Amino acid sequence: MGADGDAALARLLHSLVADLLRWLDDYPDDQVDPEVVASIRQSIDWVIERLPAERRDRLASGDPDPAALKTVTGLVVDLLWWLDTCEDEEVDPHVAVKLQESSAAYVDDLSDERRRRLLEVLEELAATEQHDGRRYELRFFPYAMGLVADEPDVEEPPVREWVRPEARTAGPAGGG
Repeated sequence: MGADGDAALARLLHSLVADLLRWLDDYPDDQVDPEVVASIRQSIDWVIERLPAERRDRLASGDPDPAALKTVTGLVVDLLWWLDTCEDEEVDPHVAVKLQESSAAYVDDLSDERRRRLLEVLEELAATEQHDGRRYELRFFPYAMGLVADEPDVEEPPVREWVRPEARTAGPAGGG
């Protein structure tokens, strides 16, 4: 796909993350807990703060470079993983499903070339992911978003729950 294609895909996925967060902010407090959304934003910021300064600045401006594609792809997976596993008191189930479906439609609108590249990046991320739960989510994401027809042949974790990125790096592999 090339550097320009990767940068364009990173921009699209970054836009999806920003849109999801904005949509979460737009719901009333009885449907989406604003404190929980603030916490998710902190986790996203934590990931972004670990990027080199130039890449972080470009991402903040909405113009990510090609190297940010893996980071942005991981943020999309993390945000949808959280939406899929959060408590009903945090995000009303109807809201969570609506946002997941909107995300799937967004991914479905990607060109075939961008969809193929997204699948490649997800596989690259899964191959190097140390946290068992996140590795599962990276492999499950293509099926959940309609990128592939067959459910992945990977074992679902005994407890499927979102783990903050900060906690994934603090403990042993597979810990959470």
